Amino acid sequence: MKDIASKIEGMRKKIGMKQEVLAEKLGVTQGTYSGYLTQNQDVKYGLILDIANILGVPVIDIITWPEEYIPKSNSCEKCKDKEEIIKNLNNYIKLLIK
Repeated sequence: MKDIASKIEGMRKKIGMKQEVLAEKLGVTQGTYSGYLTQNQDVKYGLILDIANILGVPVIDIITWPEEYIPKSNSCEKCKDKEEIIKNLNNYIKLLIK
């Protein structure tokens, strides 16, 4: 429990979410959330999944913290070109809607 709890806390801190906010999104008090981290028992997968969803990260990134299971790579040049085209199209659509 301690290992996964420290990984969850590390990921939470990296994202910059306060314990109180995460607890509220889980539907529990901050004290209950803190208890999840300090109790000497196994964390259920469902709880890890809920926390990962709230933090917006894959469960595997919590499990492998501080390493990323699949490191993020920079966009390719073609992708950047496509992103620029999409941005321009969105701006054009906004003009048409006005």
